[in-house]
Amino acid sequence: MSMNKIIITIDGPSGSGKTTLGRAISKKLGITFFSSGSIYRVITKYFLDTNSLGFENFEIISYEPLEIKIDNHTYFEKDLYTKELNTKSSELAQQIEIRAIVDNILKFVESSADSGLVVEGRDMGSVVFPDATLKIYLDADEHIRSSRRVEQSNNEETTDDIAERDKRDLSRKNSPLVVPKGALMLHNNTSTVEELVDEVIENLKLQ
Repeated sequence: MSMNKIIITIDGPSGSGKTTLGRAISKKLGITFFSSGSIYRVITKYFLDTNSLGFENFEIISYEPLEIKIDNHTYFEKDLYTKELNTKSSELAQQIEIRAIVDNILKFVESSADSGLVVEGRDMGSVVFPDATLKIYLDADEHIRSSRRVEQSNNEETTDDIAERDKRDLSRKNSPLVVPKGALMLHNNTSTVEELVDEVIENLKLQ
């Protein structure tokens, strides 16, 4: 990792607003944004399509909007938020082999993001980028997070689905959801995105 490159990680539970905050930070700072969850969902979609987790090539064609090609299968961000994909990707994410593949892809994303990177997920600051410039842990009340994910999945998911995913993320053996050491704690209940970004920028100045 370059000493001059800004790396900001955002960890937190499902529906806490990590993607919205990450995109806002990246726009403010003029650096790349990436969601680690999208890789898990794409690999899961490939698995559902082919019944295989073996592939030769993984290519990120576009970051915004996200377009990824695995071998001869092309996937778009708008197709990655169904209940089936969310549930299955959460299950596959528990496999250490899958996490190793995703970690390698994320390291490539970081190395190719010349100006810097904002990356969100469940173990970005705790495992994948422990030496990040700034580590953030974003949380929100469960009912708020549930309503966001229900809306995001076009009402396919329920509050019970979110609670079950929380349980899996917190209790899984490989890279469980934790607050990274030294992380800035942010609560996304009533704050605006602008207020959260301002707090991030202020903390970034102290790094």
